[in-house]
Amino acid sequence: MTEPSATLKRLFNLVKVVIVSAVVFGIVGLVFSIVWHPRVTTEYHSQALISLTKVRRQKVGQVNYVRYSNGSELTQLFSDTFKAPTTSKALRRELKKAGLAAELAQPGKITVHTSYNSGLIQINVTDDKRKTAIKAANLAATVAVKQFEKQYRLKNSRVLAHATSADRRATTISRSELIMKFMFAGILLGFLWMFVRELWQRHVTSR
Repeated sequence: MTEPSATLKRLFNLVKVVIVSAVVFGIVGLVFSIVWHPRVTTEYHSQALISLTKVRRQKVGQVNYVRYSNGSELTQLFSDTFKAPTTSKALRRELKKAGLAAELAQPGKITVHTSYNSGLIQINVTDDKRKTAIKAANLAATVAVKQFEKQYRLKNSRVLAHATSADRRATTISRSELIMKFMFAGILLGFLWMFVRELWQRHVTSR
């Protein structure tokens, strides 16, 4: 019977270490979830509304004509502009001036949402402080409109509704979620242990 190759042995050891680490940390997570009371996390969600609709009035002779465009053809362009590096940089600059840069440094706290066949765009902000969420939503909406007008020379975007309140959302970390987090940490540490061990063995054999 042939001996397994060195690569196969390393792979087997890696899988074994990862599984053992995941199980051990999963047990630790289970014990921790029993001892530790679930923590309730409170977040506030605020929203500002931007409109891309445009109404143009024109008088020809004695007749007044009104041309209406809901701006739905520009929503994707507006969304792309909001996510562009230039807008992100301008927004970070304004947040820093307002003293909100540290609170909103985490990605995903400020998002843009568009609806199909609609010229309305939502600027959503989530934070653990109500005032920060409201202030940041209005600031982000203002910056978004300015950057869009600056880049495309279009005057049909405006902040339709400023954020005046924030919805409170409370979430609790469940026991299963806590165990999964511990298991994931165990898997990462297992990979890290095998990586460091491999580097050390190569260092020793090369001397």
